[in-house]
Amino acid sequence: MFACVRAVLTSLLLSISLVLSLLHSNAIAAEQEKAQATEKPLTGNTDTKTADEKTADSATIDANASDSKSSNDETENGKSEANTSNSAVQKRIINAPVDAFKQQQQDLKHYLKGDDVEAILVGTDEFIILTDKHKTAMNKGVMILLPDWQQSAASPNAIKQLRDNMPEQGWTTLTLHPPHQPDNYPSQALVAEDRLKEDNESLTDYKKKLSAVIIEVNKKAKNYPGVILFVAEGQHAALMVDMIQNLLIESPGALVMLSSYMPTEAENKQLAEQVAISDYPVLDLYLQHDHRLVLANTKNRKDRAKNEMKVFYRQRQINNQVSGYYPKHTLTRATIGWLKSIGW
Repeated sequence: MFACVRAVLTSLLLSISLVLSLLHSNAIAAEQEKAQATEKPLTGNTDTKTADEKTADSATIDANASDSKSSNDETENGKSEANTSNSAVQKRIINAPVDAFKQQQQDLKHYLKGDDVEAILVGTDEFIILTDKHKTAMNKGVMILLPDWQQSAASPNAIKQLRDNMPEQGWTTLTLHPPHQPDNYPSQALVAEDRLKEDNESLTDYKKKLSAVIIEVNKKAKNYPGVILFVAEGQHAALMVDMIQNLLIESPGALVMLSSYMPTEAENKQLAEQVAISDYPVLDLYLQHDHRLVLANTKNRKDRAKNEMKVFYRQRQINNQVSGYYPKHTLTRATIGWLKSIGW
């Protein structure tokens, strides 16, 4: 009996063990299925995320490539614009203006063609002379006409009037196109001593140059019969007086000064002294409406001439309407009347 009970218990234990193993295997299988079910959406998410990341990465790469291309395009455009700008800048280069003295010489040669335009060489510089021969049976003399600084030999202010009218009165005229005013005159130095020194140096060099030209013109004037007169305008008239005084040029038969002045007070006083002690006849003409320095210094010259009892000195004012321009024929009549009064 005991053996039967034992057999029954053993079979019962085996059955329980078998049931438990089945339950255990079912639980494991269920857990595995659950785990697999959980892993599938995770894997899908991972795959989706990876695809998104790939898309984002691809978009980033494309954006970087686009930016790089844009940058390259901008760089190339910048270079192209820079080249265009440089070429434009090169095209905008403005050449320095032609020297006014040379331009005036070219104009004289171009517009005044004929035998009356002659070029003379003084050193290495070329100067233009306009020759207008007398139109009468006898030549009374030669007038050497000298315009003011910066003016042409054909300037209408005064000189052209004499060029047109004096040949009909028996005078041959030689009109010089003079060198221009020195660049550094008058001096702009702050100290008066420095200004005086620089002005003296500039005028000394200029008078040497101008006197060399006047000497050559004077040689040409001696080829004609009669007396030789100088007619100088503005600051050149003052320089002519100074060059004659310092024996840089020969003393003329007479001197006609047209609106003469210098830019500094000391030089104007010196001009008055030199005119007063000169030994050649002087006609001092100026205009009613003239340069302020001309009007300010005419009285001083006249007073100094009286003090020195200079006989052949006449000062006369000519009425005008346009400042700086001598009215038609008035300059010619004043000059001829004065020449007749001194015997010419």
